Amino acid sequence: MVALPRIEWGRRFRGPALLVNRVREYGASAPARDPARRARLRRAIAAVDARLPGGPNCLRRALLEMRLDAGAARELIHFGLRAHGGPRSGHAWLSSWPDSERASSYDAVLEM
Repeated sequence: MVALPRIEWGRRFRGPALLVNRVREYGASAPARDPARRARLRRAIAAVDARLPGGPNCLRRALLEMRLDAGAARELIHFGLRAHGGPRSGHAWLSSWPDSERASSYDAVLEM
């Protein structure tokens, strides 16, 4: 995945608004996959993400999917936050990801 180094750098050193906007720009020119191909892409992203240093990261997965699929680039990205803060107190996901109950388990949800 050629996009991975830039996504990872942006995730670590850019704010989410700038990063999401940039990823959407590039993702708009990516192929738009049908649901089956999109599911395969999501599984491939998850397999790569799970093997990266620091472990899996939901924001990385969402950004990669947005960068590699035009349909994902048009979707809302959601940021769920818990009031206590700290490690593992937030989550990012795309509107099309399964499990629509996610939002209810956070104190605040932001959408971009």
